[in-house]
Amino acid sequence: MVNPVMVEATRGRQVESVHRGRAVIVDALGHIIRSWGDIYEPVFARSALKPVQALPLIEQGAAEAYHLSPEEIAMACASHHGEERHVQVLETWLNKIGKDERILGCGIHRPLYTSFSKTPQKFYEKPSVLQNACSGKHLGMLTTALHRNEPLEGYLSREHPVQKRIERAIAEMTNIDTTHAPHGTDGCGIPALALPLFNVALAMARFADPSHLHYPRQKAIHSILAAIAQYPELIAGENAFDTKVIKMTQGSVICKGGAGGFQIGIIPSLGLGIALKIDDGNLMAAELAFLAVLRSLGVIDDELYEKLEPRHPITSHKGKTVGFLQPTTFTTLPPETGHH
Repeated sequence: MVNPVMVEATRGRQVESVHRGRAVIVDALGHIIRSWGDIYEPVFARSALKPVQALPLIEQGAAEAYHLSPEEIAMACASHHGEERHVQVLETWLNKIGKDERILGCGIHRPLYTSFSKTPQKFYEKPSVLQNACSGKHLGMLTTALHRNEPLEGYLSREHPVQKRIERAIAEMTNIDTTHAPHGTDGCGIPALALPLFNVALAMARFADPSHLHYPRQKAIHSILAAIAQYPELIAGENAFDTKVIKMTQGSVICKGGAGGFQIGIIPSLGLGIALKIDDGNLMAAELAFLAVLRSLGVIDDELYEKLEPRHPITSHKGKTVGFLQPTTFTTLPPETGHH
């Protein structure tokens, strides 16, 4: 199966390069609404799984025990940009659990705001571990371990109770026996599982419509979605794709990107989940293709689609627009064409 070309780069009128990918829209019962490309080959969803990974934080009672706010729950699901607001929320959270940032094992990287912000903030000369995009997720894991009196050492290991709980949540939400799933290590050091795109979309559809799940999980899902919808600026950051989509759709679309060209969508009003992967891992291509899928569903109208900038200009060194990175018409393919 050859996955369809979802995004192309043009220079003048000539197509210069293309990005193939796969995508699927699913309901909570596993019915496929639309699909493009191979949706059953295992792929790494990376940070797009963070809402699922945050479930044990709430279900185990840790969020309630430490009086975590919706802001802190949003940060547990975030790939944040390390902006001042993000660091402040995490510092407050650390105070609540009586710990400092040395407990975090996610490592230090250049804050993402340095690539995205039009007015770079310079409040840190030296990056902090709290500016790691995954530090909120790690703090959620550690908070759950503290609540259950489990050792904090070794929490990155797949054998640690924290990771076992997260893997169980992933298995339940995706309907996959993860025991034999291909696996590796994510950029922040935690275990990463490769899962079929269909099953990732199924997990997101169950977020969109959790009515078939047990009550504690329904409650946890509602808390997570409400927190993300209320604080979209925490899920990513200024000028970031996920933050803009959530904010501009007023929370009717919850989306989350993952490294390697992955994007998920949760559409509560329709009870649908979306998962999309660009084969070559291009993150911007994943975002543009995702916008095309949203538009094809009628979740965003033409006016909002244009506001979300579906064409990324390619510029000369003097700033002149010489081409575009933009979605193809792959969403108009008849279903059988998308499966070739």
